[in-house]
Amino acid sequence: MFEKELGPYQDRLAQHPLYGAIRSVEHVRLFMSHHVFAVWDFMSLAKRLQRDFTCVELPWIPVQNEDSARLINEIITGEESDIGHDGRPASHFCLYLDAMAEVSAPTERIDTFINQFTHSFSLGKALSQARVPAYVQTFVKHTIKTARKGSTAEVASSFLFGREDPIPEMFQTLLERWGLNTNQAPKLAYYLNRHIEVDSGDHGPGAQKILSRLITTPDQREKALKAAIDAIEHRIKLWNGIYGEIKKSDAGA
Repeated sequence: MFEKELGPYQDRLAQHPLYGAIRSVEHVRLFMSHHVFAVWDFMSLAKRLQRDFTCVELPWIPVQNEDSARLINEIITGEESDIGHDGRPASHFCLYLDAMAEVSAPTERIDTFINQFTHSFSLGKALSQARVPAYVQTFVKHTIKTARKGSTAEVASSFLFGREDPIPEMFQTLLERWGLNTNQAPKLAYYLNRHIEVDSGDHGPGAQKILSRLITTPDQREKALKAAIDAIEHRIKLWNGIYGEIKKSDAGA
């Protein structure tokens, strides 16, 4: 779906210089301290789709499409309560935080943000109080706006092409290039390998099926395509920001 239209955008993302720039543990720490916000906001897209395809209200009523309900519930189960490195249930967000601790990546910003947002439910205020870089704020705000305001097809398209589709290749590239092996960072390697496995094997194809069922008119296709392009471009801008900080760090070393 959208292979011809999205090809140039997907190529730009796959060939981003950020992947080659991550060459040390210090680079990994910097990357993770910013990328963790994308790990967090991903769940809002997934939860929006769960809300649209299943019944999360009381009293329960039967869903309209049980195939889509099953697919999104399987994705949510994996993302919200997967089996961690130690064999115990854990969300992928918590697995990422554990991996950050393993390599001593700073978590002050994400910790402050979660605490502030939990108490205020003001996205902009919480991001500002956590002193999150502007380019990360832009990425998160776009994600949450899509989750809140987009049509179901637009959310599904952003979810698929901005997250599930590119993640296996992105994480495989990072795993191969950033100079850490499984023995040095087992939790981080587990997190990346787990995403490569589930996103390419289950979640990605599942999201493809969901989106294909949603697009029934030319107008829906056009809007879904635009949502996909926007999602990829925002990922590229996030990568641009992190890449710039790595280069700045190298210049000051």
